[in-house]
Amino acid sequence: MKAYNRFLSLLSCALISAMPAMANNCDNEMYRRYNPDKCTTQTDNKLSFASAATITGGIAALVGGTVAVLGLASSDGDTSSQPAPTNQTMPTVQTHYNMVGADVDLSALETQFNNTEYIRNGNQYNDIRVAYSLARGYTGAGSNIAVFDFGKNTWHGGNVAYLSSGLIAPNASVTSYQVADRDKNFYSFSQIGETISTATHQDANIYNFSWEITNISAAQIKNRQHMINITSHSFVNSLISASQQNDAIFVWAAGNGYNSESNALSALPLHVNELAGHFVNVVAWDSTTQSLADFSNECGITQNYCITAPGVALDTPKTDTLLDGTSFAAPIVSAAIAVIREAFPYMRSPEITQLLFTTARDLGDTGIDRVYGHGMLDLERATRPVGTALVPLTNGAPVALRTAHVVGPVGHKIKSANIKFSFVDSFGRAFDTKLNDNIRVKNRGIAHEYLSDNNAMGVQIGNIEFGFKQSSLFHGTGFLANNTDSLTGFIGFKNDINIGKLNLFHDAKIGFTHPTASAESMISGFSNITTASAKIGARYQDFSLSIGTPETIISGNMYLDTPNGRRNNGEYIFTQQTIHLGDTPAFEINASYKFLTTGFVDNPYGTDEFYAIAHGKIIF
Repeated sequence: MKAYNRFLSLLSCALISAMPAMANNCDNEMYRRYNPDKCTTQTDNKLSFASAATITGGIAALVGGTVAVLGLASSDGDTSSQPAPTNQTMPTVQTHYNMVGADVDLSALETQFNNTEYIRNGNQYNDIRVAYSLARGYTGAGSNIAVFDFGKNTWHGGNVAYLSSGLIAPNASVTSYQVADRDKNFYSFSQIGETISTATHQDANIYNFSWEITNISAAQIKNRQHMINITSHSFVNSLISASQQNDAIFVWAAGNGYNSESNALSALPLHVNELAGHFVNVVAWDSTTQSLADFSNECGITQNYCITAPGVALDTPKTDTLLDGTSFAAPIVSAAIAVIREAFPYMRSPEITQLLFTTARDLGDTGIDRVYGHGMLDLERATRPVGTALVPLTNGAPVALRTAHVVGPVGHKIKSANIKFSFVDSFGRAFDTKLNDNIRVKNRGIAHEYLSDNNAMGVQIGNIEFGFKQSSLFHGTGFLANNTDSLTGFIGFKNDINIGKLNLFHDAKIGFTHPTASAESMISGFSNITTASAKIGARYQDFSLSIGTPETIISGNMYLDTPNGRRNNGEYIFTQQTIHLGDTPAFEINASYKFLTTGFVDNPYGTDEFYAIAHGKIIF
């Protein structure tokens, strides 16, 4: 590789792309699944494509400059390259990967590792953890990537176009647009602007540029007018139009000049405000040395919108040699953007670029730095939730996704429905999860109900009792909360029979209630609910024994408005779920002696309960 670099320093232009290589809540199941790592000096100006092959000719509108592609070697015969290896092997998931993304089945990851196309660039794909996005089912479908290069039938243009989809985004649509003639003389910037406009009319939304103005750095561009002077009005305006009409994202190779600053065109969003949030500058990573490629320019003043991607020893079916250059790092980022656009089609470009930057793995100095920018592109992090998980509600006010606790009978019926729903992360991206993984069924606390005597108030006329009481049957917390305990009206039937000192008794009640949901709840409402309880037993002096069923729901429904993703326009989709609450009653037996009562409840919907209660009075 050193020999190639020495050769490159003698060239007037360089290709950036495809050159042959030269040498929150850890008690929550969903949160734990996605975050196991947490719970656990200026010279002649030239325009080039980053490669080692010289590109003759120039752009008429370029002030004192030449255009060149950005690669380190070409197949045109100017330089020789090391052949692509024929037998590569991939280590197992367990030994090679930092095992995050616990939502992904290991067999799905192994399938990706054993893919011939993955093995071709195994080290590079491991660095950006593309196996995870593939295992999650994302392939870039729906994105239109425009590659501005020599053309898809040329060595450089063909390899850039291939890497713009390839293994990372195989279902993305890629169209090549020429920016140079057959003799590889670059067109004027005005002509390139017209080509960009053509791509915009053809609905391109990701634009890949693996070429640069050589020998002018981003730091040397003074202002917007200076940028227009070295390009053209129509070129700049075509980029602005694409960003506004197609919400386009522009991916630019930083250049192969061994410099501490990226090439001049990488400075576009610094001086053309309309491009802010629509632009990603890309430096090249050497997966062998685990450092910046020795030929790559650094991010420099573009660090706030700069990212790092593999750009050394890349292998494609388009060439028999390995590829080095920021030219080839750039289309890897373009493919990654296609993956994000497919997975979250409602995200706008500023959100997508910020997502890539936020989820990049930090390299070099802590935080954003002038060498690596935000760090390494990471498709595992970019395709899993980021930040606080929220549950969207129909009233438009989301609530935090924390484990909800629901009383036994109702919780049991909710879990038996096996409902899936969506939550959103800090970027508003919808992710599916199971309701069962986010709720816990809790016991009613029969002993507490007895101690409070259910807060009952009533009047008895003969054997019939009328009244009201508080019921804890519907109590829930978090995103399944309802408004305190429900007031239940009841009618009861009591009867006592005395046989000597033995008293036989029975007590049955039928209740009627209509609970209400909290405003911060996925529960949209309830129907009228009917409950029932029954008990029979006997008393002998200070002893008593009874069997029966505590208050049980015998009919009624709960309604949930569950979020189920987002439409492409960003609207949330809600589905109404009906939970039939009638359930098998629990069986209870208790015994009392004077002030002490003990009991056992056999719950069909959760853990059984044993309780002991001591009653007493203090008289003054």
